[in-house]
Amino acid sequence: MLAEIKQLLALQTIDGQRHDLSVTIDRFREQHSQTEGRISAAEKDIDRLREQLKQLEHDSRMRNLEVDELDMNIRRYQERLDTGIISFKEMEDLRAKIDSERGRISMMEDEALVLMDKIEESREALDRAIEDCSTQVDQLRSQIDDIESRISDTQAQVDRLVDERASLCEEIPSYLQKQYDILRQRCSDPVALVKNGTCSGCKLKLSGSTIERARGSMAIITCEHCSRILYSGDFAPDS
Repeated sequence: MLAEIKQLLALQTIDGQRHDLSVTIDRFREQHSQTEGRISAAEKDIDRLREQLKQLEHDSRMRNLEVDELDMNIRRYQERLDTGIISFKEMEDLRAKIDSERGRISMMEDEALVLMDKIEESREALDRAIEDCSTQVDQLRSQIDDIESRISDTQAQVDRLVDERASLCEEIPSYLQKQYDILRQRCSDPVALVKNGTCSGCKLKLSGSTIERARGSMAIITCEHCSRILYSGDFAPDS
């Protein structure tokens, strides 16, 4: 086998490994993104519960203010009844207003009790969610640390392959490396085996002369169909 073919096969192996490692890094990054998304979702759930509790507390305060306002109205109406010089009709109107305001107060106090129960339930739910979220986030952060470590280790392997490739390319004639790189842009296996009279890349039948020239191992031979660089199965890659 030509030394150049061996070099190109080694280059192809390196490029294949780099591609596989790049795919692995992309997968790790996707896992990283998904895990960050789960943390964000958990924290948003906590924020939603906090806002829910905040709204309930606001509603409760507003109920209390309304009750206070109604109570002040009742006191004012009662004072006019007790101290004012008013007509019988006005007196009846004030008494009706007092009864109406007391009815509204009674209804609002019942609503306030319901709100207090909801507030207590909301606080308990928030406390549970915060505790669960803390545990979940700790676990997810640990997963992220592991993913980042895996990305770092995999990137280190890629970097080593890049260095190996650079060293190998120094030994390959520039014209041949250019030919290889052009082929690599459209296929993952620019160097293909001649097997059973066909190109292992495009799977098409090769001419007898191409097969013989590849077997001769005296020059760089290319597939007449796909232009891949060929080497014969009669020669092992490390022969």
